[in-house]
Amino acid sequence: MAPRPSSGELWGLHLMPPRILVDCCLPNGILVSLECLREAPLTSIKQQLFSEARKYPLYHLLQEESCYIFVGVTQEAEREEFYDETRRLCDLRLFHPILKVIEPLGNREEKILNREIGFAIGMPICEFELVKDPEVQDFRRNILSVCREAVEEREGGGAHTQALYVYPPNVESSPDLPQHIYSKLDKGRLIVTIWVIVSPSNSKQKYTLKIAHDSLPEQLIAEAIRKKTRSMHLSAQQLRLCVQEYQGQYILKVCGCDEYFLEKYPLSQYKYIRSCITLARLPHLMLVSKDSLYSQLPASGFMAPSYSRRTPQPSPCPGGGDPGSPRSLWAFNTHLRVRLLCATYVNVNIRDIDKIYVRTGIYHGGEPLCDNVNTQRVPCSNPRWNEWLSYDIYLTDVPRSARLCLSICSVKGRKGAKEEHCPLAWGNINLFDYKDTLVSGKVALGLWPVPHGLEDLLNPIGVSGSNPNKETPCVELEFPWFNQTVVFPDEQQIEEHANWSISRELGYSYCLGLSSRLACDSTISQADAEQLRVLCSRDPLYELSEQEKDFLWRHRHYCVNIPESLPKLLLSVKWNSRDEVSQVRISISTQLYPSIRSSLIRVCAQIYCLLKDWPLMQPESALELLDCNFPDPMVREFALRCLIQGLTDDKLSQYLLQLVQVLKYEMYLDNPLARFLIKKALTNQRIGHFFFWHLKSEMHNKTVSRRFGLLLEAFCRACGMYLKHLNRQVEAMDKLVNLTDTLKQEKKDETQKTQMKFLVEHMSRPDYMEALQGLEECRIMSSAKRPLWLNWENPDIMSELLFTNNEIIFKNGDDLRQDMLTLQIIKIMENIWQNQGLDLRMLPYGCLSIGDCVGLIEVVKNSHTIMQIQCKGGLKGALQFNSNTLHHWIKEKNKGEAYDRAIDLFTRSCAGYCVATFILGIGDRHNSNIMVKENGQLFHIDFGHFLDHKKKKFGYKRERVPFVLTQDFLIVISKGVQECSKTKEFERFQEMCYKAYLAIRQHASLFINLFSLLLGCGMPELQSFDDIAYLRKTLALEKNQQDALEYFTKQMNDAHHGGWTTKMDWIFHTIRHMPNEH
Repeated sequence: MAPRPSSGELWGLHLMPPRILVDCCLPNGILVSLECLREAPLTSIKQQLFSEARKYPLYHLLQEESCYIFVGVTQEAEREEFYDETRRLCDLRLFHPILKVIEPLGNREEKILNREIGFAIGMPICEFELVKDPEVQDFRRNILSVCREAVEEREGGGAHTQALYVYPPNVESSPDLPQHIYSKLDKGRLIVTIWVIVSPSNSKQKYTLKIAHDSLPEQLIAEAIRKKTRSMHLSAQQLRLCVQEYQGQYILKVCGCDEYFLEKYPLSQYKYIRSCITLARLPHLMLVSKDSLYSQLPASGFMAPSYSRRTPQPSPCPGGGDPGSPRSLWAFNTHLRVRLLCATYVNVNIRDIDKIYVRTGIYHGGEPLCDNVNTQRVPCSNPRWNEWLSYDIYLTDVPRSARLCLSICSVKGRKGAKEEHCPLAWGNINLFDYKDTLVSGKVALGLWPVPHGLEDLLNPIGVSGSNPNKETPCVELEFPWFNQTVVFPDEQQIEEHANWSISRELGYSYCLGLSSRLACDSTISQADAEQLRVLCSRDPLYELSEQEKDFLWRHRHYCVNIPESLPKLLLSVKWNSRDEVSQVRISISTQLYPSIRSSLIRVCAQIYCLLKDWPLMQPESALELLDCNFPDPMVREFALRCLIQGLTDDKLSQYLLQLVQVLKYEMYLDNPLARFLIKKALTNQRIGHFFFWHLKSEMHNKTVSRRFGLLLEAFCRACGMYLKHLNRQVEAMDKLVNLTDTLKQEKKDETQKTQMKFLVEHMSRPDYMEALQGLEECRIMSSAKRPLWLNWENPDIMSELLFTNNEIIFKNGDDLRQDMLTLQIIKIMENIWQNQGLDLRMLPYGCLSIGDCVGLIEVVKNSHTIMQIQCKGGLKGALQFNSNTLHHWIKEKNKGEAYDRAIDLFTRSCAGYCVATFILGIGDRHNSNIMVKENGQLFHIDFGHFLDHKKKKFGYKRERVPFVLTQDFLIVISKGVQECSKTKEFERFQEMCYKAYLAIRQHASLFINLFSLLLGCGMPELQSFDDIAYLRKTLALEKNQQDALEYFTKQMNDAHHGGWTTKMDWIFHTIRHMPNEH
């Protein structure tokens, strides 16, 4: 916003002097007189005032200058607060040159809220105020509209919608029951126990009802009322009136937890009910008064921060040109150029390195748009170049999402050997800013340290922007200056160029000598159509050849019939050609998500050119368009529309880990994905909880701390009273971190009794942690990182019907992100199998990373490690001489009919984990990382190694089998028969494995996409697409289904016959760890 024109007079003086003496009254009672320029904006006056105030007494009583505003008396004799600090002194029309500094109305509450937000996110909010980047300040203001909209939505329906925010329905995505679950019902009917708490004695009454599984909660409530009033002998009319009166006054609550059936979903769609059906358990629900629930809802609301009322400062015009007449990028027919000036803080050992240089490249995602260009090599002691670098790409062909990638590299020459080149630091900068303006002028780019596992000299998929740490290497650049602001073409220009490109293509192809690549077949043969379908069905890691790219582009109009072909089609686009890019933009941008920034002008809704009204894709397929290969904002916007249309809240929760991570691939702070996630988090508290912790857990990562911190600030401002709950969680986790840090410093010879005394003394303090009970059940575990086994009592009045206590393991020192990802994948596999009628009873227990190598793990009750079970079989069992120990233990724990159920449960879960651990390449599968519940259910834990990154000994992989299938397991599967491979039980087990493998293979693209979206999170064993390529190998994606099944059969035989090698590993592991195993 440009400054307002000068009024020409101030407080009655006809002509203002150039300098004015202004009296400023400070909140500490001090009066400071300042000589100010008449054209000075309030921002500079405030800075000058607080700088001068340091010289006066009582300065220590003042807060930060951002906490205050100016107030004055105008010529109309009115008191006015000046929130817009871009206004100049000459524009204020003051009655007298006196300004008073005050805290704006409501500032006390705002300060308290800011302090709470700062504590929650781990950094003071005032740090954002100090950032001079206009993108940061604009984002903070603009994102508040999403917050307001979310608050209005959750409060718009009164208490009911507020309850839906706090207690969102926990339902499956589909109401349809899989056949194998439906078969467990009695003719489609469900038996439910309804509990009623009778006041004032708080006595409990229960009623058992039989009702259709697809009945709505209100129908079950009506049945409960009928049964409760049966003893009253009411007439039919009286009963009907009674049901009508009371049915709407109650809701259903799951006994033992805060889960309510608030929406009109079929009973069997609620996860609790479906889980009870699957496990053959009786559901226990309780009737709760709506008024009672609504009265306990926390207060909601939204306090607009003071910075939301400030007018954004105008951006300076590059080169001093007229900002009101920007020119289109397409008006410049010159090559892209950048000038490398110098580098600072380059820390190298000059004895090991000969010279250094800067390597640069122009990239679109991970794809180079032209050849990389290097500077001259210079001595390490004088890193100055002052060199213009020209790239083989015209400005007219630079795409919207292009970025300059660079790195400072060292070179060392050896006699008779190739030179060694090594990156020392890297950085990326977008060629267009968040207002679509081409970057120009001098830029100081702070660089980032080279991540572990970076194989190339450049890091094109790394974050854009400067490292805020001033002590890191920094490169000074200069982009060409222009007389006017240069902007990326708007909607009309793109459409006009697309029209011209198509007409040129169709009407003048031969006379203009166009490339055959731009030609488009108007018809397609049946053979080509089939080839196109095969090509588009390839997995995301399949590399298209140039011929296949041309084939796809030539048949681009037909691709609209195959919506899932869009990723492959986009990969065939030459992003450095505006002819093709403009056509793609028109085709996929028929309706933009309304929250997109106004500066990203909407592409015309008219369907034109390449793909006429491209149909929405399935959300699982659209996820691919959010990875690092598709940076274009319009493509990502289309992907988001697919997610909005097709993702239920349950599916969104399932993929939230990936959706948070791909925020790192967004070019700018304000983007549709960020707005979508914040709104969802603010209208569904369950989603909001995990959204908060996924962001919070990476605040230590400086490459994303500003972006994630700003998102956390916006979320915390509008999440209402839930912020206090989050802060209690943050405080509890901080205390546990400090406690475990202290424990790790204790001497190794400290006894368990001494350590437990220390634990009890700290955790029994009333101010330590809420609801922590049963300290006798808490313990310090034996591993080096001193994890804590913690026990919380369940305070619910009906806790005995679900669980009486919560047990978790708190770990400080281990990165749990890999465990989170693996457990997420296992859960998705379980869902796929369930939908296809395979009940393999997987157990993806809870796991949450909450910080830098800090996290929580759910304890699975009544479970034991294989090693613990084997050690109970005496020395023979512990040393693997007796393979019957596991079977004897299960038989001992399950008598009579329970034995058959336990064997069936073991068989199913073992089949599921065999397939899952093979596909994912999970390593370190010793007998302490595999557990069995007392009911026979097997599950794996501790997923620190996957994608075939298995432990090595003297350079050889210690694990020599594809997955664990020892004789111990086979004896259980065959019910104690030693020659187990010849039994019908083993054949059934094999058949389960085959079906499970083929079912996952059908969804290979989904799993590849889920891993690909996490490439930027920095997991040590997930660094590149080469790591993910392991999934292509285990799923045999280059083979047909029959050959793939034969491949898996061979792997199963290898696992079976190589089981003795696993037993040898287990022997050595047991000998080493047996004294510590508990």
